[in-house]
Amino acid sequence: MSDLKRYEKIKDAFFKKIEHKEEKLYLDNKNLNLIKNSIPNFISDDLDNLTNKMSEFYDEVRFPNYDDCEDYASLYDKGIKNLFTKRIDQELSYGTNTLELGCGTGQLSLFLARGNRNIFSVDISNGSLILGEKFRIENDIKNVYFMKMDVFDLKFKKNYFDFTISNGVLHHTKDARKAFNSLVEVTKPGGLIVIGLYHKYGRFFTKVKQKLARLLGKNIFFLDQTSLKIKSKDKRNAWVTDQFLNPHETLHLPSQTMQWFKEEGVEFVNLIPHSDDISKPLFQTREEPKLSFINEFLMLFNMNQIQEGGFFVIIGRKNKY
Repeated sequence: MSDLKRYEKIKDAFFKKIEHKEEKLYLDNKNLNLIKNSIPNFISDDLDNLTNKMSEFYDEVRFPNYDDCEDYASLYDKGIKNLFTKRIDQELSYGTNTLELGCGTGQLSLFLARGNRNIFSVDISNGSLILGEKFRIENDIKNVYFMKMDVFDLKFKKNYFDFTISNGVLHHTKDARKAFNSLVEVTKPGGLIVIGLYHKYGRFFTKVKQKLARLLGKNIFFLDQTSLKIKSKDKRNAWVTDQFLNPHETLHLPSQTMQWFKEEGVEFVNLIPHSDDISKPLFQTREEPKLSFINEFLMLFNMNQIQEGGFFVIIGRKNKY
């Protein structure tokens, strides 16, 4: 199937705004700007300075790379070894319309390609998208669609996606709150939204290492336990650069994020690591936790939380009314 026909198949997911009217964006030879002849570029105007800086940063970093993924079988094995991604794969329905915002090199999107899901993988980094598209072509995966798009100008129809995920991305944008709103708009009522953010308190040790990295550069890996476990030099350099030399990040608290949910009409489902119970399905609604300062601080005593740079994931379901 030609690239053009692939995108013609899913053109109804898109719209563009012309004089405040919504018009379908038909992907033909006249208006389809392609990167490397296969990846649609929907960024028509210049990016703001910060977004452009982040785009250039990840063009160089290309995190994560495919050193440990020779084919789809090895990528899938990697995915099921991670409990979080394994459970997403197990619980997402057949044929789900999925958006991954900030897909990077696309490994999660490609992992979730089973089950005839339609997966739209959006990023602002040409280099990262090219890596993901190369793997997609080599492994003949037809239902993952890589594209360059700005979170603040998403070209999708409103209320379109069954499942929207942005894991470790919003805190690298100029306005995480506004970016979250963009995700809610394109998620259908009853659809699931998953976001992963840096924890304000859990990022303390990483912040110290970031200051040291200004002096040590990539040699900061000698002081980082996670980096020392990475065997591939290229993958280690990508991790170190992403964690300690990143030009922009913001820090957040689960209580703040839950307030975003309330303001945008998103029902709380799960908070990891705080309220997740491994015996329950990932998307089964939990009782909303009471997040005092003490409770949010106690999240940090989960050692994985500290080693991974103070990361938390919150899951919600967009209200139907």
